Amino acid sequence: MANFLKKAQKGTVVVQSNEGRLRLQLPTHLFDGQQKFLYLNMADTVENRELARAKAQTIEADIKFEEFDSTLKKYKPQTYLTVVESIKPKAELTFSELFNRYLTFKEPTLKETTFNYLIKSIQVYIDRCPPTIISEENALEIRQWLLENTTNSMTKRVLTHLNAAIKWGIKFNLISLKTSPLEGMAQELPKHNWEIDPQPNAFTPDEKERIIKAFEEHQGNWNGRGFSGIAYSHYAPLVKFWLYTGCRPSEGIGLTWGQITPDCGKVIFNQAIVTNYGKTIAVQGSKNHHFRKPRTLPCGEKLRQLLLSIRPENPDPKALVFPSPEGKAVNQNNFRKRAWEKVVKPIVKRNSTPYSCRDTFITEQAVKGISLAVIAGWCDTSEGEIRKRYFDEKILEHIRPIDS
Repeated sequence: MANFLKKAQKGTVVVQSNEGRLRLQLPTHLFDGQQKFLYLNMADTVENRELARAKAQTIEADIKFEEFDSTLKKYKPQTYLTVVESIKPKAELTFSELFNRYLTFKEPTLKETTFNYLIKSIQVYIDRCPPTIISEENALEIRQWLLENTTNSMTKRVLTHLNAAIKWGIKFNLISLKTSPLEGMAQELPKHNWEIDPQPNAFTPDEKERIIKAFEEHQGNWNGRGFSGIAYSHYAPLVKFWLYTGCRPSEGIGLTWGQITPDCGKVIFNQAIVTNYGKTIAVQGSKNHHFRKPRTLPCGEKLRQLLLSIRPENPDPKALVFPSPEGKAVNQNNFRKRAWEKVVKPIVKRNSTPYSCRDTFITEQAVKGISLAVIAGWCDTSEGEIRKRYFDEKILEHIRPIDS
């Protein structure tokens, strides 16, 4: 007989234990009143209940945003979902061994980009650390090794994630410690550069117009007889879109026609495409809110005319609005190193990236008198972050008082 781990409420996914194995009870309204279960093929342990609850939350989010897969294929156990039959307390784990277990546990609930970052940027240092048992004394040795073998900034990052893993190990009785020996250690190191002095880098009105014109007119390289090579004019609509919306570069790259209303009057941001360690990945939600309700940006006239000028007669809702010349998603890293450096650098002598388009839009809107709360809603940020990271005061030098 099933043991209900929590009382079912309408529209919720319930974690149950049935003869010592975990399953999910799905809301009956999804199947015309019929009761359906998703069997997870996992033993009923404390660790596996956490995995089951994470999967239940994923399904509930899909139901809420009308993305539920009624075939259940999306939710059935995958190869990456490690079944933990029983993890017994073990007092002598190394930092690396514990972090490996922590990643196995966290993987089903993390974005692919986040998991890849933890594997390829954080775990590589932890695995290289001296293979010592977790203890207060050895924690100081790990800190010193990191400081000698990487930057202060990376040391802070590694210590932060490793501290989280140790606290997780304590919670599930995997190690004998009662508190993490790394607690507060990362905060004692110097702040990251971006924490100390974040510098917005908006374009002036003149720079903005020159950048747009330069992309529109770029025809490749002149070889004496004609133009050859890549014509970066192909990317002019994407650059304009960044400047006219203030979206993150990855959100513009991942934009599909299904996210734009038929009259091109509104843009709905609910996904992005990023290049993560050489792999192109579509990420749902936003950078700050994985399951947040999509945000809507009303189009100004310039933006609306831009979208109308490139909109196919009957666009495929899943087709990218700004594909590469090969019809694929634009590789942001390659674009920045090639097209951006080639076209923008001669115009703007200081360092800049496509993110400067976001700084430019946010700064322009603030200067025009749009409230920071409204801009924050349009751009998926906060008023504090706008003041700290996006508003570029040098633009004020180009503003003159209105004559009376």
